[in-house]
Amino acid sequence: MLFEIISIATFAIVLPELSIAAPDVTRPSDAKLVYKNANHIFNAVHSSMRQWGSSLNHNGMSFFPAYLPAGTELYHGTGTPDPVEVMEWLAFEPEHALNFAWQIPDEFATNDSDYSQSTKWLLDDNLTRVLMQRTFEAGSDDFCQQFHDRMQRPFHYSGRPSTTERRPPPREPHELEPGWLHTYVMKRDLRLVYIDGQSAAKSRKGTLDSQDFVLSHGAQSPWLDRRRALYMCKIAAEEWGGRIDGFIRMEHGFELILCDFQTNADLIRAERADVTFVTDKVDGIMSRFWFLKAITARYHGIGMNRILLDYSNMVTAFAYDIDLFSNNTELPRLKNISKEDREKILADLSESVMHNNGQSSPKWTDWQAVADMIVARYSDALHEIAYSTFYNSKRRIEVETNLLTRPFIDSDRRNETLEIQRCASHFMPLNYTSSIASVAVSSISDRICSTLSAAAGLQSLDDTRRSFGELVEYLAWTSWKECRGCQYDELCMTAICMYNSRVHLSYSGTTLSSKTRSVEPIHA
Repeated sequence: MLFEIISIATFAIVLPELSIAAPDVTRPSDAKLVYKNANHIFNAVHSSMRQWGSSLNHNGMSFFPAYLPAGTELYHGTGTPDPVEVMEWLAFEPEHALNFAWQIPDEFATNDSDYSQSTKWLLDDNLTRVLMQRTFEAGSDDFCQQFHDRMQRPFHYSGRPSTTERRPPPREPHELEPGWLHTYVMKRDLRLVYIDGQSAAKSRKGTLDSQDFVLSHGAQSPWLDRRRALYMCKIAAEEWGGRIDGFIRMEHGFELILCDFQTNADLIRAERADVTFVTDKVDGIMSRFWFLKAITARYHGIGMNRILLDYSNMVTAFAYDIDLFSNNTELPRLKNISKEDREKILADLSESVMHNNGQSSPKWTDWQAVADMIVARYSDALHEIAYSTFYNSKRRIEVETNLLTRPFIDSDRRNETLEIQRCASHFMPLNYTSSIASVAVSSISDRICSTLSAAAGLQSLDDTRRSFGELVEYLAWTSWKECRGCQYDELCMTAICMYNSRVHLSYSGTTLSSKTRSVEPIHA
């Protein structure tokens, strides 16, 4: 099976019989808001630095202090072999960077040295803006779809547009000159801020809200990404005293905006990109498929501890008294945030950034590992009890819930309160500092165990299954939308900006095969 829940048995500790009620949360002061949105905060922790959950819950509301170890290799696609010296972006996967490893056409080139001949920034600031003005429907809210439908990246273009297109015809593929794939190694441990969700996706659906409405002062064009990155690096330098070296975001792959290449990164090689996958149809199809495989291989983490997140100092909009789901939207938005709330979040983020007193990689509790253990233990069972036709009797549900709670029951001295406490504290570390993440994770664990315990007292099958259905709906775990059982020449895709036209939250993914035309971008 290609994709599985990753379970890291870091904190498999059974606490003594004590209350799991967390101490007061110091940031923010009102812990009731953390309990209220515990499901959303739990899911933010569980999906952090993971392509799958971050693609489904693409409107990220959280910031995490992050650390990247010295010696880590990252990749940059560009039109020149010369090393980057200014602010630029780096990909965690070479296949991601190769999408930008081509030379800038003359009509879009610039003498501005700040661009460093960056294919990505020049596209964002020039080509895409021009095409939007000429071809995209005014007021459209679905830039990812229109970009995908009307402008494939030049290396992926396979023919001239139809006569109905209102944009100038692109160059033929063979006219494009390949650029270079740079490989950089980090000189030292980097201190970063991870912005969750699809925070690099160019859309007006909310993917950029946390940057535009918290780090910045309001909405701006999704395509002016270089301006957005420069502003964030200005905050890092001026307001945070240079304690932050860059920002991690995700689109079709994770990327690092590195504010100062010269100080932090060494170019170890620059390799000329191969043009055959542009001119050869078979190579082009297989290249696209392999690129998508590289993306989906990171559905459950980027591996090798290349990024370490400080969950105890996360800052999330879910912990503030903000109406994030106005008009009953499926995903949260920050576009109506008040000036006062923005200042609160930014102040707390600044406090979080300054918290480590200059240490490059302090130690902390890995709350994602705890969340992994909870999801791995209960995900399949809860969903099956709620929806499977196998559980068509009260007795079958009782057997399943008894098996789940059996390790926490003393058959000589039954005590429901203690049994719930033992169950809820099962994966919690023995000693930990109270934080937003710890309160959310412990709250979710308690909610699950309380539901399991209460099932025995429900009279009817319908009431019991309704109880578990409500729990599943509340938890909204992304594990329930995963594809299961891909062959070697198949992969599971969910909607990602630029490679899918729309995101349907009820949609679990599509299986693509390298042997069929389904390797073309899919429309969820």
